[in-house]
Amino acid sequence: MDSSYKLRNYQPGDEYQIVELFNAAFGKNRVFVPRVVEYWVWRYPERPGFDPEGIFLLEKDGRIVSSLVESIRRARLGGRVLRFGIIDDVSTLPELWGQGLASRLLEEAIGYAEQKNLDGLALFADPEGHAHILYRRYGFIDAKRYLIYVRFLGQEDTSQTRSDTAMNGVFERLTHENLESYCEEFNAAHERLEWFYPMSVDELRWKLLDSSRVLPGETWMEIKDGKIAGGGTLSVRKMVAFGTEIDFAVLENVFTHELNDTETAREIVHKLLEEGAGKNCNNAMCMISSNCPFRQKTLESAGFQKINESVQMIKLLSDFDPAESAKLCWYAPYEHMIG
Repeated sequence: MDSSYKLRNYQPGDEYQIVELFNAAFGKNRVFVPRVVEYWVWRYPERPGFDPEGIFLLEKDGRIVSSLVESIRRARLGGRVLRFGIIDDVSTLPELWGQGLASRLLEEAIGYAEQKNLDGLALFADPEGHAHILYRRYGFIDAKRYLIYVRFLGQEDTSQTRSDTAMNGVFERLTHENLESYCEEFNAAHERLEWFYPMSVDELRWKLLDSSRVLPGETWMEIKDGKIAGGGTLSVRKMVAFGTEIDFAVLENVFTHELNDTETAREIVHKLLEEGAGKNCNNAMCMISSNCPFRQKTLESAGFQKINESVQMIKLLSDFDPAESAKLCWYAPYEHMIG
């Protein structure tokens, strides 16, 4: 890389060029989710704990030509709390591909993680893509596969959904008034999962309520016998597939109070599908861990089909042994699942 490139961190106002860069880089893909500035600002600068030093940029002639975002998340394995750097949005102008710009930023990200004494780095990659090979060269290993499921939400199809699934509870929409009780149940239900660290009310407000400004949608909870039996989030994403813009209803954070409560899980999924159809979405999508057969069966029983896979990769920077997690599912920190 020649000396005409300037390396620096994020400054307010850079988001316009960063978003333009992201869309130019990933717009080459057959399927991608276009970014808008408002979403980027919510996802990064407005996120609790944001550190501008975790955003690395390469600039040439006053133009940002390559970028990488790293944010620090907490995770728990047994009684040990781990701190991982999550790498997102590695983007380079297509005309500059192959010149080592992404590698330069990745080296900075690794140095940042070492400076912060993190236990490791994590990211998502297309297992068939070129970036997967690049990350391997820098010591990243495949940690967990994620499955991407989709379902058609045509009018005739969704009209049958409610009659096929008798609702045994009452649904309430998440609001600022009931956020605290939902947060308590959300954390309690996820305590049994690997790689989850309890979220504060402020973090969950950012994740589930503040996001509605940039991701149309909502979170619903099901009440049974006066208690929260489970919940889930629906957000509407605009995707471009083979040059055509499509609105997808994305299902996230579906959980049940009781482990593997099939009845409640199905009712929540069907509620979210109904809401998605009501927002004129013709398709629904969900991404789950590959070794969660309960969730796979829940989606498949609701008419979802697997279409693709993504791989989560990690680079270890401490004595953490990933073999310790062999008995459990490997979950990405939940903020990272918002793509």
